[in-house]
Amino acid sequence: SLVSRSNKFIDETKPWVLAKDETKQMALASVMSHLAETLRRVAVMLSPFLMKSPVKIVGQLGLIGDEWLRWDSLDEFGKFRAGTIVEKPEPIFPRLEIAEEVAFIKESMSKPKEAVVEPKKVEVVDDISIDDFAKVEMRVGQVLKCEPVPKSNKLLLFQVDLGTEERQIVSGIADWYKPEDLVGRKVIAVTNLKAAKIRGVVSQGMLLSGEKDGVLSLLTVSEDLPNGASVS
Repeated sequence: SLVSRSNKFIDETKPWVLAKDETKQMALASVMSHLAETLRRVAVMLSPFLMKSPVKIVGQLGLIGDEWLRWDSLDEFGKFRAGTIVEKPEPIFPRLEIAEEVAFIKESMSKPKEAVVEPKKVEVVDDISIDDFAKVEMRVGQVLKCEPVPKSNKLLLFQVDLGTEERQIVSGIADWYKPEDLVGRKVIAVTNLKAAKIRGVVSQGMLLSGEKDGVLSLLTVSEDLPNGASVS
């Protein structure tokens, strides 16, 4: 819908006509800056399911850095800086030649089908030493409070009692748990991670969980373990 409306905007404003009139340069600049910003926003909205194309789009717009594809950058319109020099564009999504596509499909359908067994892909993780593992500090904590992170459907904000202190931790498990069901649970927290800001909320650690076939489970421990107990 956004791309279609942008195409209509081009037809309405006719930037190629504005470019020929010296008195319309401010109007031309406004049209082009709105189109450039819209293209950037399209790239951001494509990024959850396309990996390379959004990067190519912002690159051709002359934008450098991950900040231009951050989802929260959509909260503000007009982040495209004046004076940015765009690159000479190359088609990212080339127009399909119908005759060629039909010929390819017919040829593919005429070939005998062969049974292809895809090898099962196994994720390979590099081995670490005991010294590497020892760098990770994990402690037992108890959930004192849990609530949704504002403007997010996936994030929950935890207040966790770690025995000697309380920590605020953000975790993306809202699809699997209701906040009220987590209060009081004994969990395992990684406590020596560098604090990070997620959706504007500071997170001071990470809660451990397991995932299999799209089902996630938060790791919990026995009530007998005191808050702050070391996990190894």
